[in-house]
Amino acid sequence: MMDNPNAPSRTMAIALAFLAVIWVSPFAWLVSNSVDPLATGHLRLPAAVGPDNFLRAMSGNAARQFWNSMFISAGTATLTLIVASGAAYALSRLRIPGRNAFLWSLVLLRMLPPTGILVPIFFAAQGAGLLNNFGIIIALTVLNLPFAMLLLKNFFDSVPTELEEAAHVEGASLPTILWRVVLPMSRAGLAVVWFFSFTGAWNEFMFPLIFSRSEASFPMSIGLFSAFGRQGAIDYGYLSAFSIIYAAPAIAVYFLLRRNMNTGFAGVGVKG
Repeated sequence: MMDNPNAPSRTMAIALAFLAVIWVSPFAWLVSNSVDPLATGHLRLPAAVGPDNFLRAMSGNAARQFWNSMFISAGTATLTLIVASGAAYALSRLRIPGRNAFLWSLVLLRMLPPTGILVPIFFAAQGAGLLNNFGIIIALTVLNLPFAMLLLKNFFDSVPTELEEAAHVEGASLPTILWRVVLPMSRAGLAVVWFFSFTGAWNEFMFPLIFSRSEASFPMSIGLFSAFGRQGAIDYGYLSAFSIIYAAPAIAVYFLLRRNMNTGFAGVGVKG
C-alpha cells in the first residue's frame, strides 16, 4: 500500500494554520476589546461596537502623552540625523588619522547596556536642568549617534567625489553640494537612520521614566504602563485602544519611508 504523497503537505498546512491562529489571536483580542464599550478582557465577539475607548485614549492625559511621544521621537530622529550627517560626512571625506578606530570605539562604547551609563547621564542632565523631554531627546541622540554615524559614513563613501568636484568647479558652495548632491544620493541611508531613531525613541521606556517629572510630560510608553491597575481595576477597552494608537505611528512611518528604506537596507554594509 503506497503512502499518500499529499500527507506531508497536509501536515505542513495544519502546522501553519495552527501557528497562524496563535499569531492572530492576540491581535483579534486587542481589536475586539478596543471596539467593545463593555470589554471584559475576554476574546469574544463584542455585543456592541463603538469608538468610546478610542475617544478616551485620545483625550486628556492620553492625548498629551501621544504628542509628547511624537515630540520626543521626531525630535530625536531629526537631531540624530542632523548631527550624524555632519560627523559622518567629515569622517568620509577628511583624511583624519585613526578615523576608523575612533568610529569603531564609539560603536563599542554603545554596546554598553544603557543601565550601565544611566547614572552619569542622569546627574549630567540634572546639573544642566534637562530632566524634561528636551533632556530625553539629547540623551537618546547621544546614544544613537555611533551607529548612525557608521551607517551614514558608508553611504557617503559610496557617493563619487567626482560629482562633488564637478559641482565645486561650477561654483557651488559646500552647503549647496551637500544639499543638492550628497544628501539626495544618500537618502536611503538617511531614511533608515531616521526610521530607527524614531522607532527607538518611540519605544523607549527607561529614560522617560527617569527623566519625566509629571504624568502630563509622560510619553505613551510610560502612560501605557501607568494605566495598568489605575483606580484598582484594569480597563481592558481603554488599554486595548491605547495600545493600537501606540502602535500606529511607527507602522505609518514605516510605510511612508518604505520605498527609500528598502534601498537603504540593501545598501547597508560596513567598510573598513
